[in-house]
Amino acid sequence: MSKIASISRKDFLKKVTFLGVAGAGAGLLVQACSNGGDDTAADPCADLSGLSESDLQMREMLDYTSETPNPSERCDNCEFWSEDQFGPHCGGCTLFAGPVHPAGWCSSWVLEST
Repeated sequence: MSKIASISRKDFLKKVTFLGVAGAGAGLLVQACSNGGDDTAADPCADLSGLSESDLQMREMLDYTSETPNPSERCDNCEFWSEDQFGPHCGGCTLFAGPVHPAGWCSSWVLEST
């Protein structure tokens, strides 16, 4: 027969509570260090938080994507591009609201006239 350590219910609850609090604290620390999966700090063009539902629908209707499927058709060489509207590496578009990746694309892309 093995010898089992005796522990009081009170001590057991203290240890379980401590482990739960420590685990929650560690989870918050990991989330803060990883930015919680929020890419907007690393990429200002990904911040759509200020857009209305209709703004988001317009972006979707125009098939906007942050990465062009055709390297010769990029937002930053489109007629509707608005340079540095949302920061030094993030423009805008005259057709829809919100930040736009320079290397993005939408179905309304038109080569910028020079």
